[in-house]
Amino acid sequence: MFAAASRGVCLAILLLFGNAALAMTGETAEFVKLANDVYAYIGKRNDANAMVVVTKQGVVLVDTGNSQPDTRDLAAKIKSVTDQPVRWVVISQYHGDHFGGSPYFMPATLVVHDRVAKEIAAMKPYQVKSWRKRFPEKAEQLQNLSPVDMLLSFPDRINLNLGGKQIELIYVDDVYNTGDVAVWLPESGVLHGSFAAYKDRHPDVRPDYSHGTTLTMLKQLEALIALKPRVVIPSHGPLSNVADLQAMVDYVLLARQKVRTMMADNLPLPEIIKRFHMNEFKDWDRATHFDWLAETIHRELSGLGPIIVTTRDISAAGELTGVAEAGRNLTLRTADGKDVRLRVTSDTDIEGAADRTQLKIGMKITALYKTPDDFNAALGFDVIEMNVKQ
Repeated sequence: MFAAASRGVCLAILLLFGNAALAMTGETAEFVKLANDVYAYIGKRNDANAMVVVTKQGVVLVDTGNSQPDTRDLAAKIKSVTDQPVRWVVISQYHGDHFGGSPYFMPATLVVHDRVAKEIAAMKPYQVKSWRKRFPEKAEQLQNLSPVDMLLSFPDRINLNLGGKQIELIYVDDVYNTGDVAVWLPESGVLHGSFAAYKDRHPDVRPDYSHGTTLTMLKQLEALIALKPRVVIPSHGPLSNVADLQAMVDYVLLARQKVRTMMADNLPLPEIIKRFHMNEFKDWDRATHFDWLAETIHRELSGLGPIIVTTRDISAAGELTGVAEAGRNLTLRTADGKDVRLRVTSDTDIEGAADRTQLKIGMKITALYKTPDDFNAALGFDVIEMNVKQ
């Protein structure tokens, strides 16, 4: 187990990373060959990455793209290097930017951890509807297909021999690990690092523990570093290596130490959140995660479980005045002049537009969204259904 970072370690971190340039991937995705029959799909602007392994019996795909256009682009890049069909889709994290493109590759087998299989089996009708209609060009194939129809799940660690390729799926057991798995190719030394392997990006952990915890991250990173991979495909960001995995360890230890110190000074949580920063890593991506990170660590160190979030469904209509991140984040101005920040997920059932990337400022929409009780929806309210009037 990792020990708390010392002051000397903290100073070394500051000197090492304080002047680093922002690690951001390009405006378009890249497809990079890493070894014989092994490729990385590096998402644009730090969107989710994917891994492709070509075997004699078909393609093994790890994760499926951040949005519909990204998934189609990923599929085209796969076809540029092989005529083999995608036969297996491994989901490293059950989040929309990793799982959302899976219907495009059906009837491939979805390979997931047992915990994820249970969540997929519990999908609500609107989620299944959204899954089926996400790719209109696949409508006939998906009409009567449910995600559970193609599931293959495993409880711990599984070694696959697919088309002559050795592929290891690694789950690090933890009460709050929601089924995230790393994918290890021992023959080529290539690792898809899943949740823990961010690259120069502030980690996305939340007080409801839906994205794990910092302790979960440390356990995963310890297991990944022990593999000594030659190259790491992080969940987001540029290609990385063992040194970058260790940088994430240093980051998490320092963040935990900061919160622990403020707790020892008997500061209340609102003051801890206000004072918390990671300026030593100021050039990293997604500083918007700080409030959640501080609160999550506070809960962990206090021995508390996750916040149990209850939600209410609210309907609103108006005009889009803000569209960011390819339609993922929206600002809706209602008839009474209020601005509502919305978040379009892979589960959102959209009518009137093929996908969220077609949403534009000035469009009139009606949205049914979930508003959480006593929880900071820092990224906006998740939209259940949306009707777009062009």
